Amino acid sequence: MADKVVLCVGTKRGLFLLESNRRRQKWTIKGPFLKGWTVHHALIDTRGTPRLHVAAENFAFAANAFSGGLSGERLKPSETPPQPPDMNAKAKKFAKQYGLDMARRIWLIEPGPAKEKKVLYAGTAPAGLFRSENGGKSWEPVESINKHRTRKDWSPGAGGQSHHSIQLDPHDPSRMYVAISAAGTFRTDDGGKRWKPINTAVAKYVGAPDETTVGTCVHKLRVHPTEPGRLFQQNHVGVYRSDDHGDTWNRIDKGLPYDFGFGLALNPHDPETCYVIPLEPEGYAFRATSGALNVYRAGANGKSWKKLSKGLPQKHAHVSVLRQAMDSDRLKPCGIYFGTGGGQVFVSADEGASWSAAAEYLPPVYSVTAAVV
Repeated sequence: MADKVVLCVGTKRGLFLLESNRRRQKWTIKGPFLKGWTVHHALIDTRGTPRLHVAAENFAFAANAFSGGLSGERLKPSETPPQPPDMNAKAKKFAKQYGLDMARRIWLIEPGPAKEKKVLYAGTAPAGLFRSENGGKSWEPVESINKHRTRKDWSPGAGGQSHHSIQLDPHDPSRMYVAISAAGTFRTDDGGKRWKPINTAVAKYVGAPDETTVGTCVHKLRVHPTEPGRLFQQNHVGVYRSDDHGDTWNRIDKGLPYDFGFGLALNPHDPETCYVIPLEPEGYAFRATSGALNVYRAGANGKSWKKLSKGLPQKHAHVSVLRQAMDSDRLKPCGIYFGTGGGQVFVSADEGASWSAAAEYLPPVYSVTAAVV
């Protein structure tokens, strides 16, 4: 039985791997790997022989995707990396006017269907979806979403026009979800031939077009692995849950100190539960916890929230937790993990009841993913 948990921690200055035997011992830290690279996302694909995949960028070598073994020592760059498409003219003008990020980067890599072990997906900024059929050696654009009829209304978020969430439906191999900031969530039911915006009843960001099916600023989207049709999203304005594959959404953030946040994690054994870390949305420059670092767990139907603070700093903890920097594992009870802009990685082996620091003084953490190998 696989019992080792590995956290892939992407930072502003390289990739770190944190390892623990069923979370019962001190975490071992390896790295940094890819020194000189900013790692926006990294994960371990466990569909066969475990493989490490990394999305990174460098000021001299632009953005690329890397793949290799779990040691992290021999990561090979993609021969034909994803080439992010251009933003639409309206989005370019908006970004330039407000000084928003227009850098080209790869935001994440996601494993494809269980039976197609060489298939990977990648999301980019400006927003684009790419597919690899050879384990990341080369990538091709998925033009059905990259040239979607609503693209003219896609806006850049403050961090760029990011395609940051890719979720496959574990119950239907033809169904897949993507989320883009700032455009919203889309679903395909036919293997990617057509994409439907699914943003009904989700609050729009200030300045979004009125007459469009897009215009929401989803920050993170996750599909529950065992409950058919159950989705959660942390949005720029609120936390939402859907029970019908995203056709409709219910806002569930009542009781949270703020409706703004980035990180989102699920409990694979409890479809009623999600975890978020609310942040103060005071201007684009702050967006951090307000002195006390707390995780909140949703109760049944999102009607109540429990603050989880045992082991977390409660004074002078003004830190950010980014959209890729929170995850859970599949052990029971499940582990919850997140990293901060201050370089800490916090872990819980008891579904958030208590926390400890697995790493401190790392560079600013951009992503955390968990794998059991």
